[in-house]
Amino acid sequence: MANLNGDIKKWKRGETAGFAATVFCGIVLVAFVICYPLSLAQGLKILQLATLIAAPVLLVAGAGIAAFCNLRFGGAIDRAVRRYVVDVFVENAVQMLPERNSLTFYITPTDGGAELTVNGYKEKIIFDFSALGKLSFMRKASVLAEIENRLCVTYIRLLKRGSKYSEVSYCVKEKSAFIIKDGQPDKKAYKTYVKNGGAG
Repeated sequence: MANLNGDIKKWKRGETAGFAATVFCGIVLVAFVICYPLSLAQGLKILQLATLIAAPVLLVAGAGIAAFCNLRFGGAIDRAVRRYVVDVFVENAVQMLPERNSLTFYITPTDGGAELTVNGYKEKIIFDFSALGKLSFMRKASVLAEIENRLCVTYIRLLKRGSKYSEVSYCVKEKSAFIIKDGQPDKKAYKTYVKNGGAG
């Protein structure tokens, strides 16, 4: 059964550290905006000098930590999510009805992930991201985007390999988008396909 593999707890801690470093940068910036004009107005040379020296150093350090954590830990979570979405699709290949000529995928966000239904059938494909804890707004958006991207890559690849589709689309929160229309890949979907390595 598909599951989120990897050291999720470690990655989440690293991602939290990156977020904390970003908040720290914001605090340093606010402190500089307050202290520097105040030091000029009050003629406080020591505060002025300390602000000019400390603020850039602290900002660079905080930004460096935030960038490192985002790349290393946030990137690791994104890769794990990508692998998991692929695994769920592979595991539920029959339920995705690849033999049908016309398909509409309904993606419904849930507290712990998302549910996918095809052409209004009751059977659901479940994406369980509860291992990531409470999903932030940004994380929910990235998870949904990954599901949409994988649908684009899967069906455009099948089309290129000879499968016949008149229309393939997906719908999220009443927002619809085509993957294939009139037997041809949608331009935006095709860009997603290429960007996600589909053309390789």
